[in-house]
Amino acid sequence: MRFNIFTLIFLLLSNRAQALTASDLKTGDVLLQSVPCYICSLIEIEEGAPYSHSGVAWVANDGSVSMNEVWVDVDQIPLSDFLAKRKAQTQTLVLRAIANDGSDFVIDPESLQTLFNQNFLGHSYDEDFLWNNSDSKGEMYYCSELIAKLLNYFLPNPITTKPMHFTHYREDWIKYFHGTPPDGQPGLSPADFTTMKQFRTVGEI
Repeated sequence: MRFNIFTLIFLLLSNRAQALTASDLKTGDVLLQSVPCYICSLIEIEEGAPYSHSGVAWVANDGSVSMNEVWVDVDQIPLSDFLAKRKAQTQTLVLRAIANDGSDFVIDPESLQTLFNQNFLGHSYDEDFLWNNSDSKGEMYYCSELIAKLLNYFLPNPITTKPMHFTHYREDWIKYFHGTPPDGQPGLSPADFTTMKQFRTVGEI
C-alpha cells in the first residue's frame, strides 16, 4: 500500500506543468488561457477544456515579450496585458512548435514581426468564427484563426482546421449567432492546439 501511495504522489507531481516566467518564452510560442466572458464560457464547455483565448508570443531584442492577439481587433500588446485578461486563479498554458526531428522549431522574431505588421495588424475581430470572413479592412480573424494563419507561414507542417460543432447549450449558440450556428464549417478552438503534433507543452505561466 505504501508503494502505491508514493507512486501515485510521484505520478501526480511529475504530471504537473512546469512553472514558467516571461523569460522562458520564445517568439512563436502559443499561449492558451481561460477568459471570464459569456462566449468564452460557451467555448470552454463546447470543447471540454479550460481555454477560450489564445495568442502568439513575440520576444524583442531587449527580452520584452508582447502578444499578437485578436480582441477588439488584431493587435500587439504587452504580455502583462494579455495575462490580465485571464480568469482569476487560473494559469496560462504555453505551447511551442516542434521541427520534424522533434527539436524546438525556431521562428525568427524579425520575420514574424514584419509579417504580422504587414498582413494582420489592425484587422477586425470575427465574431462569426468564419474561416474566410472579411470586411472593409480585409480578412477578419478570431484568436485561433490568427494563430494558424500567422504561424503557417513558418511551420514545417501547416496547421489544419476541423469541422466546427455547437452542440452543448445549443440554444445559447443560436442566440449568440442570431440564428443557426456555422455547423461543420472549418475552424479551430484554442483547445485544438493542445492535441496538434506541431506543438509540445512547455509549461504554464
